[in-house]
Amino acid sequence: MTDIPRTTHDGRRARGYVMVFLALAAITAIELVLTQIGLAASAAGALFLILSLGKATLVVMFFMHLRQDSRIYTAIFLLPVILVLAFSTLMLMSAGGH
Repeated sequence: MTDIPRTTHDGRRARGYVMVFLALAAITAIELVLTQIGLAASAAGALFLILSLGKATLVVMFFMHLRQDSRIYTAIFLLPVILVLAFSTLMLMSAGGH
């Protein structure tokens, strides 16, 4: 019988994914706590926007492997994110006065 070489996952890579998972779980826990403490609507909106952006960045960079791709793909991804963030911030600022 011949030995078939086994492919194994790199332990560092698996550990990195576990760390990203734990970071996503921690951010989600923070979001749950923020819903319970009753912040002002504009402050809560801004915090949730920042936390959601952080979670989306982690997912895209690690699970969609954008981190290993060309920098042009990162720029193509980040431009709309920056525009949405700027627009959302302006909308939150203008809604705060009403």
